[in-house]
Amino acid sequence: MNAFRSSLFLFLLLATNAPAEQIFRDCADCPEMVAIPAGSLLMGNAAADRLPDPRTGEAATNDGPQRHVDIPAFAMGRYEVTVGEYAAFIAATGHRNTDPCMGFTDSDRFVPSRELDWDRSDAEQTNRHPAGCVSWFDAVAYTEWLSKRSGHYYRLPSEAEWEYAARAGSTTPYHWGRQADKACDYANVRSRGTRAISRDQAQLDIEAGFPCDDGAVTATPVGQFLPNDFGLHDMQGNAWEWVTDCNHKDYVGAPTDGSAWLDEGGCQFSIIRGGSFLNRVERSSTTVRVGRPRAGRGTNMGFRVVRGSQPSLLMATPAATTDESGLDDELPAGRLFNEHCQACHQERSDFSGLYGRDQAAVELTIRGGGNNIMSMPAFAGTLSAEEIRELAVYLRERNDWD
Repeated sequence: MNAFRSSLFLFLLLATNAPAEQIFRDCADCPEMVAIPAGSLLMGNAAADRLPDPRTGEAATNDGPQRHVDIPAFAMGRYEVTVGEYAAFIAATGHRNTDPCMGFTDSDRFVPSRELDWDRSDAEQTNRHPAGCVSWFDAVAYTEWLSKRSGHYYRLPSEAEWEYAARAGSTTPYHWGRQADKACDYANVRSRGTRAISRDQAQLDIEAGFPCDDGAVTATPVGQFLPNDFGLHDMQGNAWEWVTDCNHKDYVGAPTDGSAWLDEGGCQFSIIRGGSFLNRVERSSTTVRVGRPRAGRGTNMGFRVVRGSQPSLLMATPAATTDESGLDDELPAGRLFNEHCQACHQERSDFSGLYGRDQAAVELTIRGGGNNIMSMPAFAGTLSAEEIRELAVYLRERNDWD
């Protein structure tokens, strides 16, 4: 299909309100796309409707206040970008990322490793599995290549577009309704036998059990579960998905026109949405939002693309690569940083204290795995109170957080 016919086809789909499951593809190795009609949504959650975070028992506070958002028409990938689709990009560009990727090692610990990559996961994968170990920078580089390859403008979705597409007209925590026990028909979420990323998660599995069992303990090939009402598969579960926006503590000041919320001068942290096979169903809610370093990578972190008409406000830059020779290994706190903080996938000088830079705030972040420094995982069960204190002092000194 040439560029003109493809554009005409998309226009007709939107103008005639054709069924959303009608799909198109702009080139042989381009992702299948679904036309999403213009509309609006009440984005986020009312405080009374928030699901508790299964890790803490506390309700999230970053998915509010609710606001009305208008969404122009766009097209979104029917599936998460697959290993096969990403391989075409790698073959064409030679793109390479040597940063660590979070995954399970031989010791069965979920830790950063340079042995893992998009084509070397910690579990069996095929060309139809979602591409993991992809940073925000990698995903943006893919969309730029895809734009040149197809002759159309591709990008990551804005957070508002993502939630609108995931909800597909629903107002409930999951696009299929409120029933957690129906998740296994629609989403590859955490279920019996899935490896735990922490001792706390393993204990919660024992104490809480699971509402259903989808039979998958790792990522599955895309499209194995039922789609939502827009015809999109795996919007919840399977792999976390990057969006364009910078990370913010809540929606105060967020745009209402469907555009991405970017910070002047750029940002270090973006948002992933939708949960993954490693996360309990509550974490796959359509409103759950998690901040991650843009250079961060994980075997359960992928993306899907949007074809839009607006010019991009973002500019891809090379993924940050940690210079291990610059780490202060001779200092006890430096060794702690080298051994544990690489989960952040960031240079020390790039950290920012989103939730506070004083000693107490930094210690709290390290213990709980908050998204300003220790983005994943939480270290309350790994480091002693004294080690957390030393690490917080080290980070504050290195970053001049007075």
